[in-house]
Amino acid sequence: MGTGERLPRRWSVEVDGIRWLPRLIDKARMNEQGRLGAYLLGHSPVDHAFMTEAGITTADIVDAVRGTSDDAAVLAALRARGWNEAAVRRWSDRFPRTYRGFIPLWDLDEGYVQPNALQRALIAAFRPVEEPLMRLVRAVRRAP
Repeated sequence: MGTGERLPRRWSVEVDGIRWLPRLIDKARMNEQGRLGAYLLGHSPVDHAFMTEAGITTADIVDAVRGTSDDAAVLAALRARGWNEAAVRRWSDRFPRTYRGFIPLWDLDEGYVQPNALQRALIAAFRPVEEPLMRLVRAVRRAP
């Protein structure tokens, strides 16, 4: 992601054993603060899969995050909405296998893994078009 942006938590961080929820929470907060940048909230295939399994929408995540200061409060709000926690937990357990092709890309993009020379060049070439491309994705792909 672009320099100066705070990153959402890494894909592997969990809230009460649920992967991706901390990242969604962070992206919802970033969105509310006008700092989403090139990140997608609800529009990414992973966000979409999470919300489909949970039986919730992007608006549900945003509403659960709004006015809360910690992950436990967001989790309580989602539970109060009656989300499908059992399905989300199964999805979370499968996450590393399901997204094994994307994980190295996320880790490179966000600096968890040091890129080699070719990867640095590719990342540098992608940076100028990343945010406009993600704006296009937001305009074309409907978030749940």
